[in-house]
Amino acid sequence: MTRSDAVALHRPGPPARDAIAWGEADLIQRLCRALDIARRTVETLAADGYTDRDHPEHSIRGEKVVVEAAMLLVPSQAVCPVSAEVSERLNALAESLLPYARGERVRARVCLEPALALDHAAAHLCLSAIGWPDGDLDRLLQESLRAEAAGSRERPPHRELEQEWLRRLAGSTVADLPEDPGLARRTALARDIDLLPPNTDDVYAFTHALMYLSDLGHRRPRLPRAATEIKARAAALLADSLDIGDYDLAGEILLTWPFLGGRWNAGAALGFAVIAAVEDGARVLPGPGISIERLQQLEGPERRRYALASAYHTAFVMGLLSAAALRPGAAPPVLDSLRADPAAAAAVEELLAALGPDDPVPFWRRFLLAQPETTLAAAAPLVLDICLCRAARQRDLALLRDGLLAGQRHGLLDAPAARQAAQLLRRCSLLGRQQLAVPASS
Repeated sequence: MTRSDAVALHRPGPPARDAIAWGEADLIQRLCRALDIARRTVETLAADGYTDRDHPEHSIRGEKVVVEAAMLLVPSQAVCPVSAEVSERLNALAESLLPYARGERVRARVCLEPALALDHAAAHLCLSAIGWPDGDLDRLLQESLRAEAAGSRERPPHRELEQEWLRRLAGSTVADLPEDPGLARRTALARDIDLLPPNTDDVYAFTHALMYLSDLGHRRPRLPRAATEIKARAAALLADSLDIGDYDLAGEILLTWPFLGGRWNAGAALGFAVIAAVEDGARVLPGPGISIERLQQLEGPERRRYALASAYHTAFVMGLLSAAALRPGAAPPVLDSLRADPAAAAAVEELLAALGPDDPVPFWRRFLLAQPETTLAAAAPLVLDICLCRAARQRDLALLRDGLLAGQRHGLLDAPAARQAAQLLRRCSLLGRQQLAVPASS
């Protein structure tokens, strides 16, 4: 989705500040919306998927919709005791998934492809985890996992974590539960991701590793590095995703805070506020591939299918985030509670001036400018990360330098993106000296 498309989806400005509140009722409403969208998506796309002839890369397999909708059930179940609305929607979604999660096609694939048996049974396992078992399919899965070829598939580390998570869902009576104690240390959670700018594949590896390692937030895992370091890198990833209007990535990155526990930092709280305001304006968190122009050209069932195919995943992410935030002590703070040195508001103004007048103005910027000075001051680290990530994305070394200088003046450089930006400038300086030293004839 282009930035102009993103702006077209929103109301003229952010909602009033008193509308941004993350009490239980607000988060439950967001989760219910995601569960409703999940049920409609399953009913519309699960059978045949979605084929986009103009942009084949946006086509979606029905199996993918089924598994991702089923994953939303697992964290949502914990909310059912406090919300009849969530319980009603969870049961409706589970019932709509049954023919696709446990149909003949799934059973045949579990039987014929033992190396992918857990992948094919993923939606079934999610249903079992919320109290909708199927003993026959469990026995078939158990037999397939005993096959000689069951462990033959090579996967990247975060996908190996997914297999471990699925085995835990299945339970010891269905699947052996061997866990590799060194696996987490081979994931993106343990590495220093290139933040300038982040590669989308690296970001997904980071977010998915945390999802599976934490059982979608149900357990506190042994982390491969300090939680504060993981959150610091997530903060920079969040800044870039907000700047480019990729709310799908932003939502997944924000899961870092409720999944790891502890305090939300100001940048994460502001990030949640931004995507909540986007959702409130558009009634659904827009996906990165949606084209407003194309949506307006379509009519009837095809318009509905395109809208669901383009937005369903981002809606599911918002549902996961809302469910995770509904756990005790996991909700983001309201903006009024953010505290920062008022002098930091000058840093924000300086960084915004360095970024220049955007056209169109990204939503995060309009949102921040509508906040009082105390909230604006708390946004200084977030805005610095945005400045540095954009400078790297645009290969704008002057902006990179100006951002670092502003950060230095206001004591904001103790962060991963700032350190990587300083290293980048040093490399560029060395490259420039080497190029000047090369004789013209060469």
